[in-house]
Amino acid sequence: MSNNEGNEGQQLARTGAGNSLTPKAESPDESSKNELAAILGPEMVVRLERTFATDDLYLALRLLIQANTATGCFKSFDPKSLVSYFPAAALASLGVRDGLEALLSVQMVSVHSLAMEFLAAAAKKDQTDAGVELYVNRANKLLRTFTSQMEALKKHRSTGDQHVIVEHVTVQNGGQAVVGTVTLGPNRLQPQHGE
Repeated sequence: MSNNEGNEGQQLARTGAGNSLTPKAESPDESSKNELAAILGPEMVVRLERTFATDDLYLALRLLIQANTATGCFKSFDPKSLVSYFPAAALASLGVRDGLEALLSVQMVSVHSLAMEFLAAAAKKDQTDAGVELYVNRANKLLRTFTSQMEALKKHRSTGDQHVIVEHVTVQNGGQAVVGTVTLGPNRLQPQHGE
């Protein structure tokens, strides 16, 4: 992607090729939201809302533009065509549930895409040994970042409950064991009786 394409993509985010696609300093009014919905069409609105877990079209479109720009997929300036590219499909597959997940998911898709570009550059037939090492190291750092992002998403999605399943217990002669479910009390030191 050339710098010019990225700048044009940023210009779309600001001007929307004649239509405002991002929020101004103040909250957009209902008529501009309705205009944006009319431009995108009802099917596209539903896809964006589902992909980004928000009914704020300005936020959803801005996140999609960021993902497209960061992954080098900003080839068209028609907002309707943006949803058909890789970032939108990847974001939809992550099953975003809230705003925080939407932000993290855009980062994850962008980091993954850049890591794959570095690996592709390392695999070029005429790549020097130094180039291979450079690109593989960069990809490795990004893939570790991606793994951390996956863990953060998993932690965010979990309820915070931890479960331990004990499959084997050995009881020595004279020892005692409890068979069944043990729930720890509020101080997490003493089992609660009667549960």
